[in-house]
Amino acid sequence: MNAAETMGTDLLEIITMRLDSLSAAERLVAEAILANPAEAAEKSIGQMAIAAGSSEATVTRFCRSIGLRGYSNLRLQLAVSAERRRGDQADSGMALLGEIDQADSVQEVLRKVAFANTRAIEMTLAQIDEDALSTVVDRLASARRVMTFGVAASATAASDAAAKLALSNCAAMVMHDVHGALMTTSLFDEDDVVLAFSHSGRAQEVVDVLNASRLRGAFTIAVTADASSPAAKAASVALVTAAREPRFRSGGIASRTAQLAVVDAIFVLLAHRRFDEAIEAGDKMHDIVAGHVITDHQGM
Repeated sequence: MNAAETMGTDLLEIITMRLDSLSAAERLVAEAILANPAEAAEKSIGQMAIAAGSSEATVTRFCRSIGLRGYSNLRLQLAVSAERRRGDQADSGMALLGEIDQADSVQEVLRKVAFANTRAIEMTLAQIDEDALSTVVDRLASARRVMTFGVAASATAASDAAAKLALSNCAAMVMHDVHGALMTTSLFDEDDVVLAFSHSGRAQEVVDVLNASRLRGAFTIAVTADASSPAAKAASVALVTAAREPRFRSGGIASRTAQLAVVDAIFVLLAHRRFDEAIEAGDKMHDIVAGHVITDHQGM
């Protein structure tokens, strides 16, 4: 099932998140819809084309670009999203999907941040390609070595992935320096895996590491929000996240949450595959660190 037709996703969020990956003509359609979703839901395909200063063919291509089968599906999903937003505002007294404004109270900022993070998780896991995810888990489970890589805000997800993979009995390491990553992968081959993170999919360091790794024969994975990005194209498999960043996006707020959700999904699926072994390993890990946990009695 396509992302935009998956239960629990919001079409307006999907359109906003995919703006940067649309063609110039498709972006005009997106902007016309976002300007007034309820009104757009009432338009015929011809009327939408006129409103966007575009053509009916472009409107049809736009529908496919956001994961819809056609314009009738777009109108239906728009009506649902518009009604949902009216409900959100009526229930909360604020536009939860809106940007963080200077006049917002502390409570409003906290609620908007919470909503952005929660929706990033829900939408990412609702629309992720299950076949691609299964392939990733297969390759990680059988890999000789795994290197995770990410820079800036994506470095957090790379570190978390390496730690969780190590706990899954994978020989995993994390790199944040592009020189170190390139030197490491120069020794990789078809038995090794590189798992790289870039929300935009346009971080030059990530693209360089993915390309170099594939040249060595390694299986490469990109976790990115843009399926058409250079990083996605450079990888053997792309796992596409869904996150709409509020203002101050340079901090990697919702995007980081979406990446961590993918890491958690991989970790749990690896454990699920080795169910009994994973339970036994978890018990061993719990026992080995039990002596380092301060009990209520010791803390008194």
